Amino acid sequence: MCKKFLLYIILVLTASTALAQHHAGQYIDNVIARIQEADGIAADFTLRGSDHSGLYLQGTIEIQGEKFHLSTNDMTTWYDGKTLWAYHKSIGEVNITEPTWQELVEINPYLLLDNYKQSFTVQEVTSTHRGERCFTLTPIKRNTRIAQVMITIATDSMSPISFVITDDNNNSTIIAITRYNDQAQLSDATFTFDRRQYPQATIVDLR
Repeated sequence: MCKKFLLYIILVLTASTALAQHHAGQYIDNVIARIQEADGIAADFTLRGSDHSGLYLQGTIEIQGEKFHLSTNDMTTWYDGKTLWAYHKSIGEVNITEPTWQELVEINPYLLLDNYKQSFTVQEVTSTHRGERCFTLTPIKRNTRIAQVMITIATDSMSPISFVITDDNNNSTIIAITRYNDQAQLSDATFTFDRRQYPQATIVDLR
């Protein structure tokens, strides 16, 4: 479940700016380079599932290169480029793993940015609000859990506003970005689990 949420959230943060200029090919390359060279990205978000799912989450995420720190109502996750710690608040347990490249691809689309234009077809659709542009992303390969992503961005700030992910079962998830900063100053400590902050947690090392 955590991997799925991470994929949704990181996808919009890393891809939305490029979408606004998708038809200017060289610009996409420049935007991707800027994202990869950014000091850091920090955002607050809400995540809501379809009405029957009862899913609702609030959280924050911080990203620097392939590193990330995600915190929601029920889980906090750190990844420092090698080790991933997932703290489950309800049971007070921390799982430690060293994800494979294939597992990281599911979590962090940064690893797929080099092949971004080969991964999706992109189409602009009419926005219902002034000052916004909307785009749909459809995976070129059909053996994926995501059927389509619709992203809305603010034209003045080029920052993401929201996106809707439809999966291969036609279920939709809506993420709204309530705060976005692509110039965040993040330290290495942001992306590592600090045992001193969770002295009562049970550590489960799965490496």
